[in-house]
Amino acid sequence: MTIDTSDDTPAVEPTAKKTRRPRNRKAQIITVAREQFGRRGYHGVNMEDIASAVGITAGALYRHFPNKQDLLAQAILDAASSLTATLDDIDPEDSASNFLAMFRYCLDNDFRAVLFDQESRNLVPDRRAEVQTAVRSVVARIADALRAERPDLTAADADMLAWAMSSVALSPARHRTTLPRKRLESLLLELFDRLRDAPILHTEEIPAEEAHVSGFAHASRRETLLTAAISLFRQRGYQSVTMDDIGAAAGMASSSIYTYFGSKVEVLQAILSRGNETLRMGLVRALAGAQSREDALTRVVHSYATAVAAPDSAIGILIEESTNLPEEAQSQSRTGQREYIDEWVHLLGTDTHETRTTVLAAIDLINGLFRLRHLRARPQHQDEIEDLALRVLGVRTD
Repeated sequence: MTIDTSDDTPAVEPTAKKTRRPRNRKAQIITVAREQFGRRGYHGVNMEDIASAVGITAGALYRHFPNKQDLLAQAILDAASSLTATLDDIDPEDSASNFLAMFRYCLDNDFRAVLFDQESRNLVPDRRAEVQTAVRSVVARIADALRAERPDLTAADADMLAWAMSSVALSPARHRTTLPRKRLESLLLELFDRLRDAPILHTEEIPAEEAHVSGFAHASRRETLLTAAISLFRQRGYQSVTMDDIGAAAGMASSSIYTYFGSKVEVLQAILSRGNETLRMGLVRALAGAQSREDALTRVVHSYATAVAAPDSAIGILIEESTNLPEEAQSQSRTGQREYIDEWVHLLGTDTHETRTTVLAAIDLINGLFRLRHLRARPQHQDEIEDLALRVLGVRTD
């Protein structure tokens, strides 16, 4: 039996307890955004995704950040600021300690190097310049330490070496590795040492040759479209480009594009197929003329650097945009890239995790240094980049 103990007094609704907004809510949002942008890319994330991951509404998120671009800029600036704060505790004249601190920060914070490398292109020019300045200030810590250790270096020479070292330090933040942390740390320090004492190839001022711009255009309209697409994808990223953009850049009506490509994905597939084929043919030619293992690696590095440096290069798109393909095409693209890297590993003689990590670090160095416009102004910069990559690989030690 149930006893009724109620009276006639109207029930009073309990007062809802107010939940205080955490004082570090903005920092929480930035941390989550940095992780989301790093893993999925700017266009793979929307504000609702970030709000949900933080545990707030989209409206609450917009009270902190007016738009996704602003949030991206703050995520990159926060990463640079956090890394700078980490380096503040390091001896400013010890380049190895600064290098190691950069690597450890990335590992401890699950940092994705794509934030520094690629995503800033999604910002408006003023914000892009702001984040680029912040990233350069981080690299400058290593450059300053190098000049303290090596008075023979000019500021420009130390800057180039510092960017090369940063590419190596951030390499594990671009690739999966199964190396235990201590072994990985030991290996990266070894690669750092190979770069620290590298002589600068060209100390004399050599007038840089102006790039020759051909006045000829493709006869093939398909090639004209691909050339336009490569340029747009490199500048703005695949997701920010439409078929109408490609048609306009190629001087064609958008309706005409579909005669050659059924969709933007088909354009991307054609570009990535070209990138893989360029690497494969460069490798075949390099190996055909090689006289020794060292000569083969030298030729392979040169072929890769030449492919990356080409004005119409598809290599950057191959690296950065393959995740926009359908799953089966992604798998094929990854297989092609993996087979190409296997050839480098084979030339080094032993297929170990250390060897593969070394190869990826050398490739990242080439990609990273060619991406920096101010380094392209250096006389004979391709020769210097190739030399540094060969030092990472252990081929060049003089």
